[in-house]
Order: sequence, then structure tokens, then C-alpha cells
Amino acid sequence: MAKTNSCTFTQPMPFAAHKHTILYAEDDLDDLFMIQQAFEQFDGSTQILHANDGFEALEQLKKAKENQQPPCLIILDINMPGMNGREALIRIRQSDHFKDIPVVLFTTSSSELDKAFAKKWGSEFITKPLVFSELEDLAKRFVALCSASVSERA
Repeated sequence: MAKTNSCTFTQPMPFAAHKHTILYAEDDLDDLFMIQQAFEQFDGSTQILHANDGFEALEQLKKAKENQQPPCLIILDINMPGMNGREALIRIRQSDHFKDIPVVLFTTSSSELDKAFAKKWGSEFITKPLVFSELEDLAKRFVALCSASVSERA
């Protein structure tokens, strides 16, 4: 699909070509584009794999398992058609292969129920920012989560 100057986006590529691979499940193309822009600051060291919903996210994880190269972070929008982010999170946490990958529920919601759900299932909860500079800061935080995840697996 799209490829920018510095951030491979949506199309799976060999994992070894990237320092960090992040799986992002998001059905809103505008939000997807904003994430793409925020990750451009990492000069190609970060690959974003896109899934339109939870079903596609689980399929991407299955492929990553077959390649023995799971993502270092999973970002899930809560409200998606098909399988939503809540159900995908539950399935990820119930999987022996993926339960230890850090997950972020990344949403427009600020509901206390959603926050409690994220905590119950061992996920961070982050409300999508309204300002692009905050999104760039979050991209740095996401890459830091990846670095910590990769270090723990080493």
C-alpha cells in the first residue's frame, strides 16, 4: 500500500530489515496516516504492520509466529468493525505465543471502564492525542516499549 521515505507502512517486509516492528490494528485511515507521519522520525528503523480489525491483527500475529519474528509492540484501536480491540486483546493475552508482547489500547475513549479493562488484561491505555506533536512524542514512547520488549527477549 503506502511507503514513505523513512517508515515502511502496511506491507509486510522482512523483519530483519527493521529494528522494530509494530502491529497496529486501526480501521480509521486518517488515524493510520497520522501514525505513519509520527513514525517517520525514525528513519526506516520502524516498520508498522497494519490490520483493519482484530481478525486481521491475529492473522498477522499468526504469520509472525510462523516466521519466528513477532512484533515488539501491538497497538489496538478499541472500536473497530469485525473483531474490536477488546476481543483481540483478550485473545492475545490467552495465547501462549503472544501473551508477553506489550499491547497498547490506543483510542479516542477516555472511559473509566475501558481503562479498567486495559489494566485487567495487562495493557497500557492511551487516549489518542488531538495535537500532532503529542503523537510524535507517543511514537517515541512506543519505540521505547519496543526496545524494552526486544531487550527482555534477548
